[in-house]
Amino acid sequence: MVSDNWDSDSGKLFAFEYQKEGWVSVFRGLSVTLGSAGTGIGLGMHPAGLQGPEKREGDKRAPAGIFPLEFSFGTKPVEEFGKTGLPYKITSSADYWVDDAKSTFYNRLVNTDAPKIRRDWSSAETLWRSDGLYDLVIVVGHNRSPEIIPGRGSAIFLHRWSAPGKPTIGCTAMAPDNLQKLWSWLDAKKMPLLVQGPRDFVKRLSPPPIA
Repeated sequence: MVSDNWDSDSGKLFAFEYQKEGWVSVFRGLSVTLGSAGTGIGLGMHPAGLQGPEKREGDKRAPAGIFPLEFSFGTKPVEEFGKTGLPYKITSSADYWVDDAKSTFYNRLVNTDAPKIRRDWSSAETLWRSDGLYDLVIVVGHNRSPEIIPGRGSAIFLHRWSAPGKPTIGCTAMAPDNLQKLWSWLDAKKMPLLVQGPRDFVKRLSPPPIA
């Protein structure tokens, strides 16, 4: 995903797959919206010491860098969306993603019906939503491995946008049909990655040719 600059709240999504002949384009120029404050360098698989604003909890920036796409979740049976190569979890009203940096469950999915879950957080993202925003979600592995750093940002997803062009509070959002197309194409066995940020920043990180 590329945007114009660090403060841009929208961008374009390009998808590539490595084959015998090299990088092959799958999707080009899908419109996405980002955090209302743009993007900031997150914690992922990219090298440390990159220049740019730093992603922090609550800053309304989407993370920039290289991140694994871990799994997916949604409110409906997976059969309603078709086939995917990503693990998929059906959410319930007991599922939350903790965004309280003081919690031992910070930046983790928790189910409050689980017997070993002790509620020690003051805020968390509700994953079962009636507005359809989280009907289908792809989890971005920002600030997840090898360790979770409190305060560096949580609950980062790819999900449907609430309206065309409307920015998020830190996720990357797109039209429902484009999200469906992306989700159907992804395959966990191929270790999919999200490379995201301003165009010049992404060009320094990404081997595929971004136009």
